[in-house]
Amino acid sequence: MGNDLVFRDDEAAKFREITGYYELSKELLIFGEQVHPQNKSFTQTINELRNCLDHIMRATAFKLGLRKVESEEGYVLKNLDKAYGHVYRAAYDTLDWVSIILRERIRDELQDFSLETIQAALPDYFTLIKPRIEHLLSNEVTKLRNEKDVAAKSEQNLISYTKVIAELKDLWQKVINALPALAEAENRLKRSERRQLIRNIGVGVGVAIIAFLLGRFI
Repeated sequence: MGNDLVFRDDEAAKFREITGYYELSKELLIFGEQVHPQNKSFTQTINELRNCLDHIMRATAFKLGLRKVESEEGYVLKNLDKAYGHVYRAAYDTLDWVSIILRERIRDELQDFSLETIQAALPDYFTLIKPRIEHLLSNEVTKLRNEKDVAAKSEQNLISYTKVIAELKDLWQKVINALPALAEAENRLKRSERRQLIRNIGVGVGVAIIAFLLGRFI
């Protein structure tokens, strides 16, 4: 065995699968870190990717003649299969993580606004955005999680999950884009409420004064 790094067609095909899931996991992990309230990463995904790399390095070291094994037959493909399993789980775990973060961030961003403000500044939230978010999380995500099976290589399932998360990201972005308008609408509402309170106090004081005067002179 020489020092040239050459892979058979079946090994190269497995590498392509691993690379696709790695890129997906990495993109989602970076996005999740950006939207996480404390910009934290997800340890479970990082561990899966680390284990994936470990199996890739075993296969690579064997190919380069740097690792001796008792049984060479199928050693590379066996490790690439294990690497695939880890990166597949990393992709699913990160999709799960991002779905939870997006749900919590949408809730947190809107919790300080009144229902009147949300209706005024984001009129389709209660009719379209919120029902769609609830449907995606309660139905689509739950269904896709239940159908996850690394042994079955359910690639279509993972593609569907990715599309669901992409839609959640779009809905999240609509909420983020509406935040300036929400803040302005909330300020207007509070100013209106303060003016109404002052008017009510003024009316109450006026009534009290009139009642006092009437009591004195009548």
